[in-house]
Amino acid sequence: MKVMITQQEAMQRKIWSKIIDMFGLDPDKDYWETEQFILTEEQARQVGLIQ
Repeated sequence: MKVMITQQEAMQRKIWSKIIDMFGLDPDKDYWETEQFILTEEQARQVGLIQ
C-alpha cells in the first residue's frame, strides 16, 4: 500500500519535520502546500498516519 500526503496535510498533522527527514529535504527551502509525497506503508506507520 502507498500513502500520499501533501505538505499542507503534513503540517496540519505536525509531522512535517518527520517528512523532511524521511525524504532528505532541505528544511530551509519553501515547498508548495499541494506538493505530494508518497510513503510506503512502513513509512506511514513510522510517522503515525496508520497503525
